Amino acid sequence: MMKKLFAAILALALVGTVALAQPAIDGAIADGEYANTVEHDSGAVLYWTVDGDTLYMGYTMEASGWSGVGWLSEQTNRKAGADVLMFAIVDGEAVSYDGFQDSARGEPAHDEDEGGSNSLTDFAAVHEGGVWTVEFSRPLATGQETDVDIVPGEAVIFMLAHGNTMDVGRAHDRSNRGGAFYIEGFVF
Repeated sequence: MMKKLFAAILALALVGTVALAQPAIDGAIADGEYANTVEHDSGAVLYWTVDGDTLYMGYTMEASGWSGVGWLSEQTNRKAGADVLMFAIVDGEAVSYDGFQDSARGEPAHDEDEGGSNSLTDFAAVHEGGVWTVEFSRPLATGQETDVDIVPGEAVIFMLAHGNTMDVGRAHDRSNRGGAFYIEGFVF
């Protein structure tokens, strides 16, 4: 009887450990890897876990070119003020760009060009069969003026976008044509 009880307690402890483990940033999203999941009408699926002062996030999205996500604490002029992350394949390798949208339209400025730095602590991205699988981690608060802090429990405007080429300087299609999407009231 004691052996069965000990085995049951050990099994529950292991399940709890697996459930609390940080997501693996490896470009492959496993079932149950993230604490939260939401599917957008566009077909994109978002995954995230907040652990301490770090956001772990992943997404899948159909796109023939680059893909990206971003967020605004409030929307005053379209996407001006957004923190933007973009992913592309360059010379056969996945690359990440951390940007800040300083105007209502056009491409975001790279954080490095605005006195900041790429805030991702880790990322992995795979583009296969026209589908992106992206995972990354970043601090909730980076201390950079070019980043929008993430406050768990507070609503933001979350953005998804993709282009038709891997050139992140080429704009996405207009929102009404399926190149960009907004999720109002998104909560990390």
